[in-house]
Amino acid sequence: MARPLIVTGAGGRIGRLLRLLWTDPAIWLTRTEWDILGPPPHLPQNAVILDLSGVTHGDVQQNPRLASALALAALGLGARVIYASSASVYPGGSVDMTETTPLAPASAYGQSKRAAETALRRHLPDAVILRIGNIAGADAILGPRAAGHAIVLDPVPDGARGPVRSYIGPQVLAQALSALCQTACRDQSLPLVMNLCQPGPVAMADLLDGAGLCWGFGPPRAAVLPRVALCTAQQSRHLTLPMATAGSLLTDLRALAGRWP
Repeated sequence: MARPLIVTGAGGRIGRLLRLLWTDPAIWLTRTEWDILGPPPHLPQNAVILDLSGVTHGDVQQNPRLASALALAALGLGARVIYASSASVYPGGSVDMTETTPLAPASAYGQSKRAAETALRRHLPDAVILRIGNIAGADAILGPRAAGHAIVLDPVPDGARGPVRSYIGPQVLAQALSALCQTACRDQSLPLVMNLCQPGPVAMADLLDGAGLCWGFGPPRAAVLPRVALCTAQQSRHLTLPMATAGSLLTDLRALAGRWP
């Protein structure tokens, strides 16, 4: 019999996306329903927990504390955990990042997610960690913004099209997470760490031009990573995802217009 599925962080952007698109039965928990730093509500034993909880802006140093608390709760429930981490833990560079690339996050958020991975692994050595690429529509350039807010790209050396990143469309992400959760609920094996994105990195300027948005380059910033591309070799053994192009990502996102993000 398959394990039940619990989704934490269900009030965030990814959680709302999954609730919109999934038909999978799941127990959806927002921060109101479970403050992870406090005791868990009554939950089924032996479940799979897809942990989407975390802080992206503000006090990101909460992330390792949240991961540690989630791990301890999962131990008490006998739960298997799939943890949503981020490509921001990687240093970037001309070579695609594999799951064994030494972590060297440049941003405070990336540093907090690296610490969260460490905290989770300390308690749950068999947890599955997903390092997710940029999500089209939940990222800084295509996500919601105030009217009149200028779109500014960071210039990068030898990069006329701005920073390059691995991306995943929202509907593709929902399908991929569904497949991975179903695998875990059937007690089938998954890698302990897996990159999750569509194959093929995309330049941010191509996305902005494809979306018909006005943008410009800002002043150079030394901390900007010109390229963060994820290797998808391990992912391809578990999922078959379409290649990423600016056009395909925007088509995926536009299909959700008015409903997400």
